[in-house]
Amino acid sequence: MEERLIDKDESRKIKIKHTAEGEDVVDALAPDGEEGAIEEEEADYIVELPEEDEQYDEDLVGLTPSQLQARMEAKKRAEERARAEYEKLMGEANAALGKNDLAAAEPLFAQASLYECDDGTAKRGLWHCRTQGYQDIEVFTDPDAAHEFYWAEEEVRAEVLGKLEGRIRERRDALLEEIKPLRTSYEREQAVRAEAFGANRRYYLLRTLIVLAVVIALAVGAAVSATYILKRGDSLPLILTIVFAALAVITLVVFLIYLLKTVNAARMCRANEKLSSTDAGMRLAELDERVAALTLALGEAEEEE
Repeated sequence: MEERLIDKDESRKIKIKHTAEGEDVVDALAPDGEEGAIEEEEADYIVELPEEDEQYDEDLVGLTPSQLQARMEAKKRAEERARAEYEKLMGEANAALGKNDLAAAEPLFAQASLYECDDGTAKRGLWHCRTQGYQDIEVFTDPDAAHEFYWAEEEVRAEVLGKLEGRIRERRDALLEEIKPLRTSYEREQAVRAEAFGANRRYYLLRTLIVLAVVIALAVGAAVSATYILKRGDSLPLILTIVFAALAVITLVVFLIYLLKTVNAARMCRANEKLSSTDAGMRLAELDERVAALTLALGEAEEEE
């Protein structure tokens, strides 16, 4: 069996011819007279193989020639409509940009950037507007914006970072310096609160357990006294049963009160571990979030899924 190399610069075609022995697959590019070459009119049909850099559309497999042509024409019309809408949006965005109306241009660039025909121009215009003409870096402190910029095309990221990377790093360093004393103060106050809340939890937990033991003891006393009601002829077992049962009910109420206080004390201990439990903690959490966003925008951190 002969293996042929086909020139990549020419249209790659294979001709299939039905013969008595079956189907013959030959190279349609073979020069006339050479083995394996047949005339195009002798072939039953021709299969065109896409170039290596062309995309393969599985949706087109199995279509008849007329269906394929209709599908390709519909696709071409859709692409033309998309291109027209894209150019319209870009025209309006550039017009607004020419008037220095960044607020009006930003949503237009955002819509245009969604089209596949965009070569990055709309995305660069979008970040130009969001950064107020590469003058404002606060947009990168927003987690959503940082996430979007993190996944932007490398060319767009490189252009924006080429103009703003230094300022973004300076902003992040400034936030880190602001965080240091705030975190030290917060952790010191948190430790003081944790000690007080822990002592409060231990206080109520101990009393809850003691009252629970008393409830159990009184319930046992009432049960034991009840067993002697029929064994003795006097009323003492009945009286003891009633007294023990009444005291058990009273101590049970006290137990529930202490149990509620213990649960509340444990909740306070858990809340103390959260940054959002105090104003200082909320401020610290906000600063940490902004630093994380700037780090993500710089591409120096992996985004958590």
